[in-house]
Order: sequence, then structure tokens, then C-alpha cells
Amino acid sequence: MSFFRSCEKMTGNGFPWKEEMSMPAPVFARPKEKVTFDPNRFAPKPLFESPEMKVIQASFRAGQFIPVHKPDVHVVLYVLAGEGEVVAGSERRPVREGDLVVVPRKMARGVKAKTDMVVLHVVSPSPTEADHGDMAKRIARGDFELPA
Repeated sequence: MSFFRSCEKMTGNGFPWKEEMSMPAPVFARPKEKVTFDPNRFAPKPLFESPEMKVIQASFRAGQFIPVHKPDVHVVLYVLAGEGEVVAGSERRPVREGDLVVVPRKMARGVKAKTDMVVLHVVSPSPTEADHGDMAKRIARGDFELPA
């Protein structure tokens, strides 16, 4: 029995904590290693997810991309390997291994690989379906740019 649950029984006071609630386990990873690619689209590999944050290893073959979109989440992109291009707001910049890009929520962003590329992708809070809308269809159609 948890400490808070035993206090609740002893005092009769309700506590907002639930026994099943706990801190997530720490994650130790080497996201530059054990990279897998998908021949049809970028390959997101979740490393951690909570309501507050999602961390993925995103691997891209040359030419693959995450379409430009404007989700209601902050994103940090850290290029672990390769070269590509990032759209952030009205800017479009080349990126390569070691580059870091931070894009605030509701600002346009997209990633396109020039070579095979691996990116550590940290999003806060975790995205919802509304944040990604028709992304899968846009990837399938090859639509990188934000629709007019």
C-alpha cells in the first residue's frame, strides 16, 4: 500500500493521488544507434511519451520528410546524423549533424532529408490527432509544403 493510501485510511481524508500513479521510468538511449529506416516514409521510433512530452528518434531516407504543418506543440529537433532542410516559421535552413532547432507552438515547421538523416525529435506537450491532421495523406502524396 502506498504512503498516501495508508494516510488516507488512517485519517479518513481523501488525497488526490492514486496508488497507480507513479513517475515514469527514466530512459537511457543511444538514438544515433539501432536506426531503422522505412523505404516509404520517415520512420518515427518513440523513446518516451507522457502527456507533457514525447521523444522520438526520427529516421529519414534521402528525400523523405515531415510535411510543413502548424501544431499546437513546441518542438526541439537535434540532428544526430545526415543533412537536410528545416522549415521553421518563415525561415528555411539547411541542417546537418550537430544542429539544434527549436520551434515554438503554432509556428510552421517541417523537415526534409537531403541525405539519410536521423533526428532526435522532442515535442511538448505530446501531440494530438488535431496537431497532425492529414499528415499521412500528405506524406503519401509527396506534399512537403503547407497547403495554400
